[in-house]
Amino acid sequence: MAGYLVFDIETRVDKGLVKAVYDAEDALTLEQAYDTARDRLLERSGQKSDFFPIPFHVPIAISTLQADEQYRIQSLGCLGADRFSEMELISRFWKIFESSRQILVTFNGRGFDLPVLETRALKYGIPLTRYFEAGYRGNRYADTHHIDLCDWMSNFGTARRGSLDVLAKLVGLPGKYSIGGDDVEYLFRQGRQKEINQYCTTDVLQTWILFLRVELLRGRLDAKRYKEVVSETSEDLTRRAGVAGEAGADNFLLDFLLRWKNE
Repeated sequence: MAGYLVFDIETRVDKGLVKAVYDAEDALTLEQAYDTARDRLLERSGQKSDFFPIPFHVPIAISTLQADEQYRIQSLGCLGADRFSEMELISRFWKIFESSRQILVTFNGRGFDLPVLETRALKYGIPLTRYFEAGYRGNRYADTHHIDLCDWMSNFGTARRGSLDVLAKLVGLPGKYSIGGDDVEYLFRQGRQKEINQYCTTDVLQTWILFLRVELLRGRLDAKRYKEVVSETSEDLTRRAGVAGEAGADNFLLDFLLRWKNE
């Protein structure tokens, strides 16, 4: 297996499924059923969370970064609901995965992103042959197929997990600065998909750069090579920020680089 596939997803709530589950008598509108479900979730959590279970999440952005075994970025992009249907989003991501031989790198991918994508593949009947045969759902302590930084940094659940935002800021990355995960549903309703795509992409970048620091921490990179790889990453993003069409009119990649305290 060679190289790495880093990915992150953003989701909205499947209100049609919410209605089917919470309004069996078909007496409510979509919004009424959604509000009813949220109220129940809040009540059950003691008013602490209205986060819906995995099956209710619909991916609206899937950002990927592919790098070779020398940690050189080969591709960076985002599949968004502004260009693709839900089925196309799911199919395209799994096609990228199934055609590669890369180690997955995520932040809480084992707890959220992969279960969401598995569940939506179930909905559409998309075969995930290599995913299941190769053992990507196997030993959580092994790093041969999937490195979940959230799992790894929490000592596999024995310590309190730091969020991506906190750990990113700890190592000089921007973390969350203009959009947070809680904003995605609202932005989607406002038709602001471009901002969601950009937010998803910056999360992938921060996952990748945090991963490089973890590789230094566990001795896979020595100090000299780590600095070289980080410099190569910065140069690659600078180049992409300068290429028309890749950074977007607001040049969010340049904004990210300016906020990254790469010291």
